[in-house]
Amino acid sequence: MSKKEKAVQEIDVNSLDADLAAAQKLEESKKTLFGKMAIVFAFCMAVYHILKTVQILKMDVIPERGIHVAFAFTILYLSMPLYEHVFKDRFAGNKGFRIICRIVDILCILALWGAIYMCSYEYSHLSENLGIPGKWAAVAGCVLFLLVLEAARRCLGYIMPILALIFFAYALFGHKIPGQLGHARYTLKQLFQYMAIDLDGVFGTTISVSAGVIFMFVMFGAFLEASGCSQFINDLALSLTGKLRSGPALSAVVASALMGCINGSAVANVVGTGTFTIPLMKSRGYKPEFAAGVEAVASTGGQILPPVMGSGAFLMVAFTNEAYPLIVKCAVIPAILYFLGAGVAVYAQGEVGDVELMPKEQIPKTRSVLKDGWMYLVIIAVLIWALLIQQFSPVVAALIGSASVPVVMLVDKKKRFPITKIPSALVKSGFNALTIVAGCACAGIVVSMVARTGLGGKFGNAMMNAAGGSLFLGLLFTAIACVILGMGLPTTSAYVIGASILAPALIPMLRNVLSPELVAADQYFPALVAHLFVFYFACLSAITPPVALAAYAGAGIAKCNPMPTAVHACKIGFAGFVVPFVFCYNSAMMMQGSLGEILMVTGTALVGCVAMSFGIQGWYFSGQKKVNWVIRLLVLAAGFCMMIPNDLLSIVGLAVLVCLFVLTKMQNKKTQPA
Repeated sequence: MSKKEKAVQEIDVNSLDADLAAAQKLEESKKTLFGKMAIVFAFCMAVYHILKTVQILKMDVIPERGIHVAFAFTILYLSMPLYEHVFKDRFAGNKGFRIICRIVDILCILALWGAIYMCSYEYSHLSENLGIPGKWAAVAGCVLFLLVLEAARRCLGYIMPILALIFFAYALFGHKIPGQLGHARYTLKQLFQYMAIDLDGVFGTTISVSAGVIFMFVMFGAFLEASGCSQFINDLALSLTGKLRSGPALSAVVASALMGCINGSAVANVVGTGTFTIPLMKSRGYKPEFAAGVEAVASTGGQILPPVMGSGAFLMVAFTNEAYPLIVKCAVIPAILYFLGAGVAVYAQGEVGDVELMPKEQIPKTRSVLKDGWMYLVIIAVLIWALLIQQFSPVVAALIGSASVPVVMLVDKKKRFPITKIPSALVKSGFNALTIVAGCACAGIVVSMVARTGLGGKFGNAMMNAAGGSLFLGLLFTAIACVILGMGLPTTSAYVIGASILAPALIPMLRNVLSPELVAADQYFPALVAHLFVFYFACLSAITPPVALAAYAGAGIAKCNPMPTAVHACKIGFAGFVVPFVFCYNSAMMMQGSLGEILMVTGTALVGCVAMSFGIQGWYFSGQKKVNWVIRLLVLAAGFCMMIPNDLLSIVGLAVLVCLFVLTKMQNKKTQPA
């Protein structure tokens, strides 16, 4: 075996994603004293959020968010000890070193709760002090700053803390920068006070959403996972698509999209569903790189799929102040185009590749699958009913969805959710939330420094000047920056950073370049469009080389090279790179405008998306063979013309596609044996 092949097979999938590492720590924690303490804190954290949601516990803003952070970081420091995250575990086997590290962990936990108390105390006495922070605010902010960085380092690696330090250094020394990027002088004391007790500080928007909404949806995902829903979704997807040549790959797209929508983690979802779908695709004849790429694309796209959209939709509500149903409505058509492009890609590859049909006996019967697991559809329907029909607040809807799991499953004796499973699901909720809380807290430092220095507006002006007033160039610069900032980061953290720096720069460009009358008539929402654009590319950073974590995870399961996997993933998920540009130019793509406009734009975009996918994969109704490069380029160009919201280009593109279809069919007849 070559060194390259050995390196490919030794990819540690768990090391790629903090959610997977947290899940692994939960299993390890059951064997140690500190681990058992972490489990108790995780259970208490879940109970705390339930009591807060039903309004039995009512607190002020800082204490409410602070306790959320304190619980999460306590679990993190107990379950991810210092000796495992320093000196590359070189001295982890030394008993004395482990004891010293554990003492440091305990001191960190005590300092954490003390800092939260000081923040709460100072915040509650602000009015008495005429808005002037007390002497303990700076101390609390300093302690909190250091503990957040250390928690993020242990949980997420070095990228996120380094970014936070860069923005903090800019806030501290930026007054020395000449020109537009300079700002007013801030002392170290002022910055620490600001982070501790200001609602734009560490306990700002990101932690507000994490403590208020995201945790409850993490709990819903934990209950759904404990109920066995993932197996039902896999079986249902395979039963619907298994008879097609591309059935295994299509089932991966469907199953991973549904699961990724709920759990909100691309890498964790690749591992969760990919362990079943990737070997299945390989067994039918798909190349390992392609199979891993399909799983990476579908798992990544789950985060842009309504109604849950991972945690992105709830953060978007906080950043844009738009209603949750509006965000879901605007995200529907782009998500359909994304998964249509992926589905057509795997269908085309199934036609031109050496892919075999699945044996009938291995394909589950749809009726049997539904008969055995219909209650899972009822649970998801309950969540959608609470979110979109009754329009309860998202946090209440998530609690209703979680409570519906054991209640609905009472109807089936074989699948009942026993009471004994509830504590373990609550504990898993606490562990699953660690990465989100650590990411949101560390991103809160970035957001607070951006808000304090006004960097967002300055960056926006610089980007507008660089783009020369061109919206396309502005969008292109934003997309590239989002992908770069998102490399190696969880989607939530990548989006928060992009939303605080890049989205404010896009909003005036969208408002100035596009029709002002649409904005006035509430048919175009520049802030929402900008944030959805940023969110798309923050998600796509998971499959974009060179640091494509979802592709690396898929490659680890498929035992193949991660870089070709990432390239395949970008080709399969091409629609994700094109669609955001399209909906920025035409509000009908986001279901804003007249019914005729929406149908016209959607119809042409659907055809264009299918054609582009055919062109990229090299198949166009040509039987089990690829078309030549001329037809391939023409199909790709015609599809792109139909994606552009322009009537003339759409007509030209459709005419070219029809002519090529007729030409291909004629060639097929000539080559067929008599």
